[in-house]
Amino acid sequence: MKNNMPNGIDYRAEIVAALDKYKIAYSKKDSSMLLATTDEGFFGFGSGPDERVDNIDELKRQLHRDFAQCEDLDIDFGPMAVAGDGNVAWCAGDCIISATVGGERMRLRGRMTVVLRKADGKWLFAHTHFSVPDREQSEGQSFPET
Repeated sequence: MKNNMPNGIDYRAEIVAALDKYKIAYSKKDSSMLLATTDEGFFGFGSGPDERVDNIDELKRQLHRDFAQCEDLDIDFGPMAVAGDGNVAWCAGDCIISATVGGERMRLRGRMTVVLRKADGKWLFAHTHFSVPDREQSEGQSFPET
């Protein structure tokens, strides 16, 4: 995990711990645990065209949908760049979501960006964005071919 803290403070261990909590909670399909690590002003995006979440209630609905549509679920993070300033940190990196859906095991290889805010000594997820690279866009190209 790369550290890019502009103020020289290394929050890496704290951010890794927060990401580990997220990973465990999501993999266990534990909405309560995830919501306990979520900032009250949360918003974010998933990889589906309708997966936009603008508040905690929408996040609850999205988590319920995610968890209901699979038998089991695992999330894992690849190398993650980390930066921050004061009580705000952000990170970006590779992410793999594995799930069994309709008896079939699938893997979504994507990217995830996260913004965390520290409140009362605890890092809370204020924003997440999971995306899957455009499969129609060739490597080395900035735009999909038409």
